[in-house]
Amino acid sequence: MLKSEMTRQLNEGGVPAVVRAKAILDFVAQCELPPHVSEVARQLDLPKSSVHGLCNTLVSLGLLLRQGAGNLALGGHLMVWANAFAARSDLITSFLRLWEETPALQRHTVTLSTLDGSDVTYVACKEGIAPLGITFRIGMRLPAAFTATGKAMLSTYEDATIATLFAEGMPEPLTRMSVRRLEDLQQEVGLVRQRGYSVDNCQVRESMYCFGAPIMGFASQRAIGGIAISVLEGEVSAETERKLGGLARACAEKLSRHLGG
Repeated sequence: MLKSEMTRQLNEGGVPAVVRAKAILDFVAQCELPPHVSEVARQLDLPKSSVHGLCNTLVSLGLLLRQGAGNLALGGHLMVWANAFAARSDLITSFLRLWEETPALQRHTVTLSTLDGSDVTYVACKEGIAPLGITFRIGMRLPAAFTATGKAMLSTYEDATIATLFAEGMPEPLTRMSVRRLEDLQQEVGLVRQRGYSVDNCQVRESMYCFGAPIMGFASQRAIGGIAISVLEGEVSAETERKLGGLARACAEKLSRHLGG
């Protein structure tokens, strides 16, 4: 599909280097795991030398980044463009509208993120009246294994896919509570599937709990985003967890319905 689209754009007079660079970025974006340069060349039917040169340029521009021996992932500079687009996207707009219309959310810091490989990227945040001591910056990335939104979105993936995402090992822990073994992460994800919400029990930051849920899109089998409610550890009890976990789930379901999920 990408190859035929690239050929069409070239036949329509597109600048070859630009068209091929776009095709490379599109291919990397659709891969669940970072592809090798040779796989990119093979799938797009391009000379390896051309792909190497284009990829080197895209890496230097921050549009791609290297992972492992010759593997490629999307680079952080794309967030500059993504942020501009996200301001107009239905997901962001729906999230902001939901926060304004839901007084129960407004006491807490509420975040919206998307899954990018084994990380989450924060795309929106509304701060509540209770200070957390942490700022969720737009474009900030954190390990999905530790975050409430990450665990929530991973719950819509098969266990085998999750294992592949962390095939090179678990991320470095951020706190003493950060999950360290794949088996433990998969157990947590299993609980998310049972109860409909996830829990970050001080795994990202000491003394901070987050409760998250996955957001589904039109005809999607996997989450297109995740919403999380963050509170201080001192506020958490079994009743609070049920209440905020349920609120996160209800908000995620409302967003999903609005987006056709």
